[in-house]
Amino acid sequence: ATFNAEPPTYSLLQQMAAEAIGTGIIVSGGCGAVCASKFGGTPLSLMHIATAFGVSVALAVYATRDVSGAHLNPAVTASLAWHHPESCPNPLEYMVAQFGGATIAGGINYAMYSKGIDALHIAEKVSRGTTAASSGLFNGAFHMIPNNALVKTLGGALAVEVGLTTGLAFGIYALTDPAKSVPAGAQPALVGATVAALVVPGAPLTGCGMNPARDLGPRLIAATFGGLGKAALHPSWWVYSIGPVIGAIAGGYVYQAALTVAE
Repeated sequence: ATFNAEPPTYSLLQQMAAEAIGTGIIVSGGCGAVCASKFGGTPLSLMHIATAFGVSVALAVYATRDVSGAHLNPAVTASLAWHHPESCPNPLEYMVAQFGGATIAGGINYAMYSKGIDALHIAEKVSRGTTAASSGLFNGAFHMIPNNALVKTLGGALAVEVGLTTGLAFGIYALTDPAKSVPAGAQPALVGATVAALVVPGAPLTGCGMNPARDLGPRLIAATFGGLGKAALHPSWWVYSIGPVIGAIAGGYVYQAALTVAE
């Protein structure tokens, strides 16, 4: 290897590969932990799940940030394209890569836990894809559904996802702003900690999506290979795509208004 004064320049294909791999790490680690809990006979607490997501995000960011900037989330990409278009020249390509990585990782999770999924359906006497109960068994691991006991309407679920992702984007901007004092080496770990902190209060409400790829990719796997079919299109499915995008853009505005010095 040679060491150069100038940082390496990565091709768009390499950047897309980094986005796909990083998003896949998040789905494999975070959603994989939910799979282990629901289908693997290894009951995990909310704190375990939150930690799995937080650590997965931190590892993914450490692994990919020097190549692609580690967006790893279509909502984050949309926010950066909105607020800092000069630093995000290829948002559509990034989003395609993120959805691709999440879908592949969802497929890997399904392949690993397919027997456990079968066993749970048999134990619960639920037929695949024919009832809302089947959709509920996949909830959290391959797609998300709002908790009707706590969030009564789709508008309420949308507001929760917007609020959670506003907090996430605010945290990302605050932790990675070069004008602030957070050490670069600590930033990925702190972003992961932010995710974990948001999962704890948010998961019982809506599942705490905050990332359209994390929902849509595995949801596609459940619908196509998991026998979920049309049951994957729960009436709330759009909440987990639109809500995070609105929230991430809003988080950028909140950060600019609250913690950025006017020029």
